[in-house]
Amino acid sequence: MSNEYVVPRGPKFMEKIAAKAEEAVMYLMIETKGKDSDSEGHSDGGNRGDELDVPEFVGTTSITMTHPKNRDGIFTIMLSPKFWGQGYGEEVTRWVVDFRSLGLHRVSLGVFDGNERAKKMYRKVGFVEEGRKRKVNWADGHWEDNVLMGILEEEWDLEAHRAIAR
Repeated sequence: MSNEYVVPRGPKFMEKIAAKAEEAVMYLMIETKGKDSDSEGHSDGGNRGDELDVPEFVGTTSITMTHPKNRDGIFTIMLSPKFWGQGYGEEVTRWVVDFRSLGLHRVSLGVFDGNERAKKMYRKVGFVEEGRKRKVNWADGHWEDNVLMGILEEEWDLEAHRAIAR
């Protein structure tokens, strides 16, 4: 979701995306796995390429840090609407935020108040609301808040233990 107008994007936009990817601690493209792929992403074969289910672009995700000494990663995720409500967001969020891989102390994010599905998923993963920037985005004829959420390393460990106990 963006707080900018929806307009066609030119080459400068792609340069901006490339710059963001370069400064990220982690930047990933998310895509579906082909039907004829094994668990490691390799094709099982097939005589013709057009007979295989080709992976589709699902979205992007990243973690950036403005102050590395604080070990606070800023998490972003963008999914194509075609893939909303299918579990991709939760699966990718859990995988990217997993504190064991990046050595972070906390992970922060912002989500527009009207995005109920995303807020519910972030809470399910373990994020808590830490504050809000009031009336920052004009959408559908009204102002909405940017909800600031975060999760700490020790909260992630606690959530992981709860999941194992279930």
